[in-house]
Amino acid sequence: MIASRSTAAVDSLQTILAPLPKTKIKTQVLVNGHIDPLGGLDRLPDLLVFRLDSNWEVELEALSARPPSQRPPMIIVSAESDPQVMRSSMQAGARDFFVEPFEPEEVLRSVEHLNRELLENPSQQDARITVVMNAKGGSGASLIASNVAHALCQEYEQRVALVDLDLQFGSLSYYLDLHLKHGIKEALDNVDDLDAIALDGYLVKHASGLRVMGVEEGRIILNDEVSCERLRHLVALMARAHHHVIIDVPRQIDLITSTVLEMADQVIIVTQQSITHLRDTARLMDVLRDDLEIPDENLQVVVNRYQKNSLITRTEVENALKQRSLVCIPNDFKNVTDSLNDGIPLLDIAKRAPITKAVMDLCEVVQGTQQIEDGSVLGRLFAKLKGA
Repeated sequence: MIASRSTAAVDSLQTILAPLPKTKIKTQVLVNGHIDPLGGLDRLPDLLVFRLDSNWEVELEALSARPPSQRPPMIIVSAESDPQVMRSSMQAGARDFFVEPFEPEEVLRSVEHLNRELLENPSQQDARITVVMNAKGGSGASLIASNVAHALCQEYEQRVALVDLDLQFGSLSYYLDLHLKHGIKEALDNVDDLDAIALDGYLVKHASGLRVMGVEEGRIILNDEVSCERLRHLVALMARAHHHVIIDVPRQIDLITSTVLEMADQVIIVTQQSITHLRDTARLMDVLRDDLEIPDENLQVVVNRYQKNSLITRTEVENALKQRSLVCIPNDFKNVTDSLNDGIPLLDIAKRAPITKAVMDLCEVVQGTQQIEDGSVLGRLFAKLKGA
């Protein structure tokens, strides 16, 4: 992101950095007394190029006041050659400093250097955030979330954080036979002082390397005890320290779930093959699209406990939900029951089973490396739902 109080400076820097390949550049012009170029952002940029104004002292103070987890790598540009400006910039976390006039190629090289660092060290990048949500209670979102997170970690060697955001009846730890000593409430209370290393103390580590966060056993947290702003900071901090953040949310739309849904790169909606499930799925998808303005391409429907011989076919599900991409997780009562009873993920208890293969296929979708094949024409189920 390029930011400044000067529109001309922003435009000039944007022209200088335009040759960067495969780089998305955002700009921000500070107006109306705003002094923090990162203020109000849901997600931090990977790199900030900030051109200081004559009011540089308060601008740098605003950046310095942010906790380390909320300051991306920065390059500072200034019209002032005063050594104090450079000193304050470095204290604010600047990785490089340029005084106008400067050689445009030098700024471009500096950005390219920092960009290479980010690519070579994924732990400094924002993770892909995936929210998993039941369309109807009991559809299996927690099973999907825990097994996808585990498989991403174990089979793809990704650094993954799994978050249980059911603050009253969360159960993800049981799926992995883990005991949470430190909970999400403690992490939220201390988020301003956390960095990636301190964050690890609030995450329970599974044998696969998967990190898990939730509410510690025996505790119930009320929604009004959680600050949405702190939750946003906590998720952003996790995203800086992992390749993937998988968040299992309860089936409700409130300030807490809306906070993470708006941050998500992808929302997985878990449903099943019944009229009532699909009615609720269609309604939930409408809410996500219309009220939270989540684009269609960020929504992925997963049909859990799928049976080919069901009265409601895959094609009818696709047509009813106007979805041309579905992931179907086959019904496997025995392996799922054994997995839940023993707290052992499907990949460890039944690696070759069709249900595990389907989970691995979903991992490819979560990573953005596989597209599910298209479906066919409108079916009778859509007509039923329209008349419901």
